[in-house]
Amino acid sequence: MQARTFLAAMAFTATLALCAVGFGAPDPTDAPDDGIIGEYVGQWRPAGGQAVEAMAKVFGEGDGQYRVRLFTSHAWASLFGELTGMAAGRRVELAGTLAGAPAKGTLEGREVLVVKGEKGEFEGKYHLRKPPSLGEKPPDGAVVLLPYEAGAKTNLDQWQSQKWKPLDDGAVLVQGGNNVSKDEFGSIRLHVEFRCPYQPKARGQGRGNSGVYLHGKYEVQVLDSFGLEGLDNEAGGIYKVSAPKVNPALPPARWQTFDIVFRAPKVADDGTVTQAPVFVSVHLNGVLIQENAEVTKTTTAGMKGAVRDRGPLMLQDHGNLVQYRNIWYVESKD
Repeated sequence: MQARTFLAAMAFTATLALCAVGFGAPDPTDAPDDGIIGEYVGQWRPAGGQAVEAMAKVFGEGDGQYRVRLFTSHAWASLFGELTGMAAGRRVELAGTLAGAPAKGTLEGREVLVVKGEKGEFEGKYHLRKPPSLGEKPPDGAVVLLPYEAGAKTNLDQWQSQKWKPLDDGAVLVQGGNNVSKDEFGSIRLHVEFRCPYQPKARGQGRGNSGVYLHGKYEVQVLDSFGLEGLDNEAGGIYKVSAPKVNPALPPARWQTFDIVFRAPKVADDGTVTQAPVFVSVHLNGVLIQENAEVTKTTTAGMKGAVRDRGPLMLQDHGNLVQYRNIWYVESKD
C-alpha cells in the first residue's frame, strides 16, 4: 500500500468534550489526578484586539506548586503566557506573565481559570479531552499483541517476558525490564494505548518515561510531556531524530493513544539498507504529530543487531510505572 493511502486512512480529528469527573488523591500508580491539573479552554482577549480561541495547560510540580502555560488555538503551538502558584485546597492564586507583561490569575480546580494582565486577559473552563481512537477494537485481520477488555485481566502470551504485571482493569504495568513481542512484522499500522504515572516532583526524562520501538530499533518516545515544549525526547518524538509537530499530550494518569503508520526498511541480500524506515504518520491522541519522518539510524537504547526488513515490537522499561493496554497491528505490503 502506498504511503499516501496509509496516511489518508489514519486522518483522525481531535475532539474536545466537556465532562464532570471526580477528584482523586495524587497516588503515582493509579490515581486519576489531583483535581487541579488539566486543560482549560476559552478565549484570550488582548487589550484592544480581537478575542481568539486559547487553551491553558495546568500541571503539578510537587509540594502544592502548580504551573500554568497558555497557548493560542488548539494546535498547542504558540505559547503566550506562563504563571505559577501554590494551591489552597483546589484554588490556586497565580502570578507570572501574559504576552510578555506581568499578570495574575485565579484557578478554581476543575471549574474555571481567569488570568488578567496589562496586555489582556484569558478565561477558560475545564475540559476533558478524549482521544478519538481510545479503546478502538482490532479490525479483522489484526494481530493482537495485548488483548484488552475493560475490567478483565489481560495476558502476556504474545510477549517474551512474563515479568510485567497484568492489572485488574485490563492493563499491564511495566516492571522487570524491557518486553519484546514474540511476533515480527514488516510495514504496519499500529495502535498502542499508554498511561504515564502522576509524578509531580519528577522532571525531564524521569517523568513517566518509556518507549515504543518499532522493529525493536526505532523509538516513539513515551513521556509525561503535558504542557512541555514538544521536543524529540518528549511524547511522540522519534528519539534524537524528529520532534513532534505539536504537543497534544494529555495530563499524567490519563490514557493516551498512539496510532502509527510505519514503513519498514528494505534490505538487500548482502545486508545493505536500500530504503530507510519511515514513520509515515504518528498520531498522538488523534493529532498528527509526525509525517514521513525518515529514520536513517537506529535510535538510542534500541535492540542490537543488523537492520532487517522485519522485526518485533519492543516496549521499554525506563524505571517508571507506565502502563500499556490494547496493542494491535495490521500488517501491510508496500
